[in-house]
Amino acid sequence: MSNKKFAAFVVTYQRPDILMDTIEKMLNQTRPPDKLLVVDNNDNDETKNRLAQLYPNVAHIKMSYNSGFAGGGSRGLKELAAEGYEWILWADDNDPPETEDTFEKLLQLAYKSGSECGQVGVVGHKLNKRTGLVVRTTNEELESGEFLEVDTIGGGQIKIIRGESVLKGIVPDPKLFFGFEDLDHDLSQKRAGYKILVHTGLFKHVRKKFNRVNYKRTRSVRKKDESVLWRDYYSLRNSLFVMSKNKYYLAFVSILFLSVARSLVSYKYGFRYGSLVTKNTCKALRDYGLGRWYKR
Repeated sequence: MSNKKFAAFVVTYQRPDILMDTIEKMLNQTRPPDKLLVVDNNDNDETKNRLAQLYPNVAHIKMSYNSGFAGGGSRGLKELAAEGYEWILWADDNDPPETEDTFEKLLQLAYKSGSECGQVGVVGHKLNKRTGLVVRTTNEELESGEFLEVDTIGGGQIKIIRGESVLKGIVPDPKLFFGFEDLDHDLSQKRAGYKILVHTGLFKHVRKKFNRVNYKRTRSVRKKDESVLWRDYYSLRNSLFVMSKNKYYLAFVSILFLSVARSLVSYKYGFRYGSLVTKNTCKALRDYGLGRWYKR
């Protein structure tokens, strides 16, 4: 009997303490992975040495550069699918499971859902193809049954992917580096005819735990810490790529319009802040238009 049912990999970059905690929680699951792999984007051996000391049975791959969540995800999926694993968890180093039986419940859902199921996870949403925005799953939808079909399972929300789809070439695009690489991957699965499912019981648990039951999205432009504004560059550049690739042209125009509008509104927080936001927006638009795929 093959033991290559379920493997997991974790993409990490310069966060060994967080990584070790996540590994501990993964290995303590009621259904731990048959193999656990770390895809290491670091340019030093700190993570490799910590693993050798604390978790010598955890496999390790060191990338030759910081490939981001997209590049690390592509490498991890290809490695484990080539080894013959049926289901593969793609996680970031700060993505521990929120319950001790998360993996067990998700795999039960995966196996009972048949060959059309390409992915299972904890938190997912539908995509508005006119605006390019995700549509929040309602509490009522989570009461409709054991599972719910969605368009995408976001990064950090436990994504377990059918290895067969990887062998068909459905992997995250490494050039995206960071931001919407998970959406790009999930839409590729949907185009290939796979269903993406979330476990409603686990989804409700997470929503309650983080006090998101009655959450309402605000449309106002909020001020972000300047240290994380670099993320917006990748989010805008990559979202335009994803919408164009999938021929969601109304969404493309909507995102373009909103990005410019947000840049203008950001000046209400001061000239310096507005200038930083505008600079990010202009760079993202320029690089998308010129096909430049910079990595930080």
